[in-house]
Formats: sequence, C-alpha cells, structure tokens
Amino acid sequence: MTAAKSVWCSIALLLFGVVLSACSTPRSLQDEANDQLAFGPNIPVRASNDGGTTAQPLTTLTQSAGCGKELPQDQLFGKFSQYTTHVSGKTLDPNVSVAPHDRNYFVWVPTDYDPSKPYRVTFQFMGCGDRTAAATANYKLMLKDPQSIYVAMNMPPAGFPPVGKDCFDNTVGQSSVEWEFMGLTASQVQKDFCIDESRVFVSGYSSGAWVSNMFGCYFAGKDPNRVFGADISVRGQVSVTGGPVQPDVPCGGAVAALWIHDSDDKENPIGGNKGSSLPNVLKRNGCAGDVAGPTEPFGSTTALSSVCTRFTNCPTEFPVVWCPTTGKGHNAQDDLALPGFIEFQNLLNPQ
Repeated sequence: MTAAKSVWCSIALLLFGVVLSACSTPRSLQDEANDQLAFGPNIPVRASNDGGTTAQPLTTLTQSAGCGKELPQDQLFGKFSQYTTHVSGKTLDPNVSVAPHDRNYFVWVPTDYDPSKPYRVTFQFMGCGDRTAAATANYKLMLKDPQSIYVAMNMPPAGFPPVGKDCFDNTVGQSSVEWEFMGLTASQVQKDFCIDESRVFVSGYSSGAWVSNMFGCYFAGKDPNRVFGADISVRGQVSVTGGPVQPDVPCGGAVAALWIHDSDDKENPIGGNKGSSLPNVLKRNGCAGDVAGPTEPFGSTTALSSVCTRFTNCPTEFPVVWCPTTGKGHNAQDDLALPGFIEFQNLLNPQ
C-alpha cells in the first residue's frame, strides 16, 4: 500500500468509523479455495421475509388459504388428478425467456381428506425419460405415508429447454424455465388444498434431484421481493443422486435436507452433492462444524442407519442427513428412498 493510500485510509477510518474495502488486504486464491473445501462454491444467500434461517416451531401448523374449502370438482381421493399451469416463459434472468406454454401437474390426496386439516405436501420430480409421466414415474411415497398430499410435476413440453434431453431444465441456473412453473403451481396448490405451509417439501431422483436442490435453495423461506413464488416456503428437500445448484442462484435461507447418493454413480458423480450441496446447506443452516461432522447414525432400520448419518450440530428445525452408498450406481434406490424420505420428513411433524 502506498503512503498516500495509507493516509487516505486512516482519514476515512476516523471520519466514518468503518473499514473501507480499499484498506483491506485482498483475499488470496488459496483463501477462496479453502472456503470451497469447507462450504462448496459461494452461492449467495438472500434474506427471506420470514427469517429463512428460523422456521416455525415444530408445534406450529400454518394453514394455507385452501383450508376450509371443498376440493376442486375433479379431484379424486387416493389417486392422482391432473391440473394445468400456464407459464409466461420468464426465467430469473431478465434476458432469457421462452414462449408461453402450459405444463401439467398431478395432485394426490388421502382417501379420507379433511378440508379443515393442514397436510404436509411433497412436490415430486422424476428422472429423465417421458416428460409427461409424473403421475407414474415418481417415488410411491403414499405407500409409506398415505396421510400427506403429493404433487407430481411434469417436465417442460417437447421443444422447450433442455433441448435434446427429456429432463428438467436443471443445469443452467437463473436461466432455467423451472422457477416460474414451481412458483405458480405451489401457490395454486396452497389456494386449492389445505396445506401446512410450514411442511412443504420437494423430492426427486436424478434430474428431479437437481431440481430439488434448486428449489430447496431459491424457495427457502417466504420473500415478497422474490420474482416467483413469493408466498411459498420450501421447508425440506429429499433426493437420490443429482447435483449442485449453480452459483448464480440466490438461496433464501435454511432448509432441512436429506441426500442419498452412490459413490459409483457415473452419471451424477457423488462429488457434486458431497462437495457443494451438502456443505452449502450446512453453512446456510448455521450448523456448527463442516462435512466431517459431528454426526450420528440416522434411521430406525439397519438398512438406513448403516449408511445414513445426521449432523448433530444443526438446528432441530433444519436437520441434515447424508446417506452415501456404494455399488448402486445411478439406481433410484427405492428401498432406501421410500422409508428414508418419510422418516426424515416426520422429524418436522408437529409435536
């Protein structure tokens, strides 16, 4: 630092009582590398309106606008019923958009659905394949928990991003066409069905797992200034395989999270979640420590507890569980996902 600059900085400190950036020592590349080893890429965190790092107490139910209303006329009990969301084609990037179009989603409600009872809701995202198969291609979580609401989300129609792949648009950050679809659909579901807004979950496999990571970031905590879905708050994410959120996506705050990922997965290498998704959530949740723990076994069965660990220094309202497996490759691992997802979600049930 030159003598002139040193004098200028001293005067600035006396006048303003703050340390100006011009006076600070630049961070080295090694400093940035150390941060990434500890917490993964520097994904920005946006302060959410409801305090994204502090959730409602576990004793609290937050009724949505759909409570007290009759079900939509065509909704079936114990079966998926189809609905449509019209999207404008906008993305989080003001310079990127696609043509307006319709996308379908499917809602499953319990056979004894009670319009006065706020239900947990899980938005489901499938792996690559048939873009319109959401009602049949997702995890059958209702077999383990028939007292929740499930919303299965279709992929973009043919001809829309990602072009050349029958997948969700899950690797382009703010330019993704998924943000608007989720925001509009989740808002409508809360208006049409009796939802506990403090227990909104996203789940997915493969391409759908990437989307779950995206939505667990962007939609964590309500935010009136958010471009899409200002009135929704994703409390938790559960997924098998997948990969990290792009660094240009702003996260809303803390989120409960469980990942199942195999070390032999060649399509979505485990390092994407282990080296980025997991450490970033630990940091956002205010968990003491890092990916090394401390941890304890998670799961009421040997199949779960032998591979899953829960980070013990995280807030009770935002548990984090990591389940690394071996020898499964890119498999959907239903044998772990079905019981593991539900047991993890039950951690946030009202006490």
